[in-house]
Amino acid sequence: MLGGPESGGCLSSKILTGSLRITERKRTMSNPNPPVAAAPASRWLRWLELGALAAYAAFIAVHASTVAGGSDSSGYLNSARLLASGRLLADLRGPAEFGPPGQVDRLHFFPQGFFPHSTGLQLAPTYPTGLPLHLALAGKLLGWQAGPLLVEILAAVGAVWLCYRVARELGLGVPLAAAGAAALAGFPVFIFTSIQPLSDTLATTWGLAALYAALRARRGRGWSAVSGAALAFAVLVRPTNLLLVPALLVLLGRDWRRLALFALGGIPGAVWLAAYNHHLYGNTLRSGYGDDIGAAFAVAYALPAALHFAKWLALLLPAALLPLPFVALARRDLRSRELLALAVAFLAVAGFYVFYEFSHEVWWSLRFILPVVPALILAGLLGVEALARGPGARWPGHFRPAAALVLVLWAAGNSWYWTKRLAVLMMKSYEQTYADASVAARERLPTNALVVANAFSGAIYFHTGFSVLRWDQIDARGFARYAALTRQSGRPVCALLFDAEENEALQIRCPGRWTRLARVHNAGLWQLDDDSGAPAR
Repeated sequence: MLGGPESGGCLSSKILTGSLRITERKRTMSNPNPPVAAAPASRWLRWLELGALAAYAAFIAVHASTVAGGSDSSGYLNSARLLASGRLLADLRGPAEFGPPGQVDRLHFFPQGFFPHSTGLQLAPTYPTGLPLHLALAGKLLGWQAGPLLVEILAAVGAVWLCYRVARELGLGVPLAAAGAAALAGFPVFIFTSIQPLSDTLATTWGLAALYAALRARRGRGWSAVSGAALAFAVLVRPTNLLLVPALLVLLGRDWRRLALFALGGIPGAVWLAAYNHHLYGNTLRSGYGDDIGAAFAVAYALPAALHFAKWLALLLPAALLPLPFVALARRDLRSRELLALAVAFLAVAGFYVFYEFSHEVWWSLRFILPVVPALILAGLLGVEALARGPGARWPGHFRPAAALVLVLWAAGNSWYWTKRLAVLMMKSYEQTYADASVAARERLPTNALVVANAFSGAIYFHTGFSVLRWDQIDARGFARYAALTRQSGRPVCALLFDAEENEALQIRCPGRWTRLARVHNAGLWQLDDDSGAPAR
């Protein structure tokens, strides 16, 4: 006989074993680095985490500004109010006596945060639509004070919480994950962008959400669609977040089902972005920054910007986090696709912005790369984990908590020192000047006044109904012409200026006999005498 019951059983066992091996090989091929489940936090730790997040939310709420102030904050809030009213375009408030739109230079009358639309009678918002969509929904539901404040709080707390969750998804324990969240929460640039209506923190939150969902997709394909949708929001908030795609693809792997769901999740956001850009700017690939945005990028900026980024990251973060990713890279069991994805994310975004003209000017230029600062922090935490598995293995129960405590204290000390030295928490009072001065203008100036302004132009558009004349866009000859036309029509010419603007605005570009009507903080309200104005020459 060729076989009996025993040989049949052996054959069945071999077939079953072979089948299991094939299944395991397929699973490993589609997910070569299966996640290591981190031990769940104890109940008291979860309550401690919630308490810390609540305290951070209160901190943001106390120091947050919801004012339509400078070009960024007023630009986002003006756009949000348009969306809340069901409109995409704003009206150009040019005085009728200056002639039809085709006969005047529209750049003289558009407030900061807007871009002249091809119709000639309307203005298109300059900034991307992602943050205004959030602000519009919150503003419509809760009003224009509580609504933007809630967006700022949720964005900041959401980013900190997601940084913690991503760390846990990477297999890091509670102490190191909490240290990473604390490093982000205390990062002065993060605080700076979280207490104003700026897009940077929200862009970071949605970027982290996309990263977290991509990591979760290893255990359930449905998370791939969530990752795609989160990326779409991240791109709507900050178009350069599209550079996160390679990192997310590294995490999703070569499973075509995950990739298809990822693409499907992003389609609605892509459709909205394309339609919005086409309607406002005439091309799906054009934005409110204009066609000459490419002129702001050059190879010559790369070295100064790279040194600037390195310097301020080392000063504002625990500096040890910068070399620690290389420690993780040196250890084979941590040389994973997760570490690769974090590196790709950081290098793609930071590598793009080192060529940007404004990246090396001031400390808060780091806000351009803020969406990938968590990737740097997380890669650094993997370096701590590498040390814990190497030299720190002699103290298995103490090394990780001790390292985490050092990082938390280091981050807290940096945050306390630099937020004070850089006056980060003064932003609320700085921004409030815009609102107070605009309200004073509304109350003190004639309702038909033409208001000369630059820095205040976006705030004036949001808080008042005045027409704005941009002093930085005209010369003395042009101003004399406008002043003569307003005198003939009986329209008063006024000005709302910061002290630092007065000399150039009132003596060089708009000369005449100006009378100060009021002073609001470090700004002044002015009115041009009826018979004043420089003669045309």
